[in-house]
Amino acid sequence: MLLKLTEELPLNASIDEVWQMLRDIPRLTGLLPGVENVRSLSEESVEGYAARISEKVGPFKITMDVEVRLTETIEPSLLKAAIKGVDSMGLNRITGSMQVALCPVSSGTQMHFEGSIEILGKLASLGAIPIRRRTTQAFAEFARNIQDQFAKERF
Repeated sequence: MLLKLTEELPLNASIDEVWQMLRDIPRLTGLLPGVENVRSLSEESVEGYAARISEKVGPFKITMDVEVRLTETIEPSLLKAAIKGVDSMGLNRITGSMQVALCPVSSGTQMHFEGSIEILGKLASLGAIPIRRRTTQAFAEFARNIQDQFAKERF
């Protein structure tokens, strides 16, 4: 099953402030629902991070170890990353990519997010509707958390 996510977020902050948030992994991952145990990957010449993600999808609680590896960085406007993950029993896997592009606008910064995630294994057998619904909810929460982060900083 393939999920595609696209979101445009207007942010009340300069492009440099948004870029700093994107590069501050503890701060950024703190805005993601269900993420814990974030750590840097210890591979030379690869910038990446690993984390454990726990999520309830339908009647099931899924916990996956996920790696995010940066594949391209153009400061301060573009981040691209590859994503892969697996649960502890190897029954569910995800692979995908994401891209975040920043563009200055008169009111601050426009963030454009694109994500493409393929879900494989038993999780995919739950069907597209509950997975798409939960993914959309989690992503909307993440987007609100990002916007709130900059709204709070302005006061």
